[in-house]
Amino acid sequence: MNPLFRFAGAIALTATLITQVQAADKHLKVLDWSAQVPANWIAEQPQSNYRLAQLRVPAPKAGAEGEVIVYYFGPNQGGPVQANVERWISQFSTADGKPVKPLIKTYAVKKMPVTTVELNGSYARSVGMQASMAPRPDQTLLAAVVETPKGNLTFHLHGPRSTVQANKDAFWKMVRSL
Repeated sequence: MNPLFRFAGAIALTATLITQVQAADKHLKVLDWSAQVPANWIAEQPQSNYRLAQLRVPAPKAGAEGEVIVYYFGPNQGGPVQANVERWISQFSTADGKPVKPLIKTYAVKKMPVTTVELNGSYARSVGMQASMAPRPDQTLLAAVVETPKGNLTFHLHGPRSTVQANKDAFWKMVRSL
């Protein structure tokens, strides 16, 4: 194996371990910032190098859990904010197959622009170049893109509507605490 790839892998593993330890401490370190994490969210091993963090969000009642993912692709990577918003919207539909109406807001955190999106309906999630998954009904996606000087940080909370709605305020608080 190329030594450069081994070195990059070691850095990614170290960053992952640091993220997990700090998430256990109820703070999530992402790039040069830290965000408050609810006590009941559980840090997990990120499933790709583009995920700075991944957390499991327990369901409020019997049912499926949600997932929080923090993505970072690097400076000038990951596409424009509007293109991402449009892609997320295209992944949602109503029960009869019509487009859903997104709730989009903008504000600033530490002078960094933030765009938030909330989508509810059937979610045909896709990641990167992978094909979309089969649509899952009654899902919610909360997404926030924070435009940092180092590149965009993208926060997602997705899962069953009941789980996401029960954790909605905590998710937005986490993003604002950055």
